[in-house]
Amino acid sequence: MSKKSRRGNNEGSIYKRSDGRWVATVSVGYDFATGKPIRKYLYGKTRKEIKDKMLKALTETKDNSIVIPEKITLGEWLNRWMVSYKKNTLKPSTYESYEMFIKNHINPIIGNIPLTKLQAIVLQKFYNDKLTSGRNDKKGGLSTRTVRYLHSIIRQALGQAIKEGFLQNNPADATSPPVVKNKQMRPLTEEDLLVFLEATKDDRLFAAYLLSVTTGLRRGELLGLCWDCVDFDQELIVVQRQLLRLKSGLILDESTKSKSGKRSVTLTDDAIGELRNHRKRQIEERLLLGEVYQDNNLVFCREDGSFLGPVEFSKCFQRHLVKAGLPKVRLHDLRHTHATLLLKRGVPAKMVQERLGHSSITMTLDLYSHVMPEMARLAGESLNGLLNQKKSPAKMQGPSREQN
Repeated sequence: MSKKSRRGNNEGSIYKRSDGRWVATVSVGYDFATGKPIRKYLYGKTRKEIKDKMLKALTETKDNSIVIPEKITLGEWLNRWMVSYKKNTLKPSTYESYEMFIKNHINPIIGNIPLTKLQAIVLQKFYNDKLTSGRNDKKGGLSTRTVRYLHSIIRQALGQAIKEGFLQNNPADATSPPVVKNKQMRPLTEEDLLVFLEATKDDRLFAAYLLSVTTGLRRGELLGLCWDCVDFDQELIVVQRQLLRLKSGLILDESTKSKSGKRSVTLTDDAIGELRNHRKRQIEERLLLGEVYQDNNLVFCREDGSFLGPVEFSKCFQRHLVKAGLPKVRLHDLRHTHATLLLKRGVPAKMVQERLGHSSITMTLDLYSHVMPEMARLAGESLNGLLNQKKSPAKMQGPSREQN
């Protein structure tokens, strides 16, 4: 007779062994390091005996289920929290980001502190130290954005510990994490931009640089752009993918950084022309390589069609800057250059927000506050000479009673 047939109704954890003994398995808690259940085996001579033992064990487990052992550390809890609550809810790239910050920054410093003994003052010192000397290469501190990110991870994990009854309050709530200070952007001036474009006009990736500065796409969005999202008739592109670097390598993610990141962006005449030229060159490369070519339908890729890595792309950009004798800026600063040029030309901030895929107009206004004084000046100048304009009787006539 099989084990399954010896089990009673609703007694899936009770069975009779071949030697005649009855066995019951009871889950008495979890291994906080792995998140896996801890099972206890009970033995008896009769079904009734083993059933009584099982009910007693279940009652004791229930009464003590919310008691967390003093030895459980913050690091162990973070590991369990990641596996149990975050693995299936975060994007793969975000999950790996959490893992990296926990492994490299949180656990080495405060991961060995018992969860129930973690205090706000300890977390505050951790944040302060990370700001001044938190880099792993010992060359200074982390950015305010990164420290704020660490705070967010810790606060979320401790919040879940409260929900499970392991903690009474969240010590992270009593801290003062740093206010995020955006990195100083260095957009290219219009003159420098023209020098850069002239210096790269014969480069294979010229269309990528031009598209970056005329659409404001993020690096991952640019490298994840596929030809099915380029509409030459409507003169626009649809941003719906991004190229990501994970532990497993480069992947084409069918999503964007945020919901607002999925958007349509109109193209300039120059961009359309260069994209057509780029596509023609790419077709020639594919025909030349034949079966060796990796057709991923990517707009910007290597000569053999394989993924063009973000770091590789940035290094190409930096080499062109040096060769052209221009100030060293990040590839991301082409995105800032795009936004700055639009705002200086009087394009409404709301439209700039939509082109960039920002989640809110507040983010756009905060990032480009340095352009606002010039926009205000242009707005005032646009009304100069208003009184000197020839008054048109038709325009000066008020609306009729019927129109009201």
